Amino acid sequence: MTTLLLPTLHAGQALLSAYGLYTSYISVTHLQQYESTSEKAAEYLSAAAHQLHKTRTTQASGALAILTSLLTSLTLLARPSIPLPTAAAANVAVGALTLGAMLHVGNFWRGKARVPFVEGYNEGMRRTEELRRVLGWLAMSWAATGVGGVVGAVWAEGG
Repeated sequence: MTTLLLPTLHAGQALLSAYGLYTSYISVTHLQQYESTSEKAAEYLSAAAHQLHKTRTTQASGALAILTSLLTSLTLLARPSIPLPTAAAANVAVGALTLGAMLHVGNFWRGKARVPFVEGYNEGMRRTEELRRVLGWLAMSWAATGVGGVVGAVWAEGG
């Protein structure tokens, strides 16, 4: 049973991560449309500079966490013989990374108001919220694969 469970979960993680990268790309593309305006405002206002910095760092942390999730899930899928301690450490690390990125993105973007007549920016915000949800699902999936790996190892040992 567990011989099919973990590969199936890792395949799901890879697909969800690929969707997350797509969402991240669209979000960044829409937000970058307004970057030059934001950079000009940042020259004069420290608050605008801070907002621009946080926009960039939250987008980067989300994209890097999802890319790490994709590469790790593909590695664990392609190499099922990876020792349990190594696989368990990878599950914990990527779970913590995706959870941390979800919180980082959410803490900055939560409560941000949509800007009237600036549809591209608003679409970037909507996609960023979708990215935050994907990160949450990925964090839960990494917790599930971590538990599944331990249960599978105990089961295989007959205990």
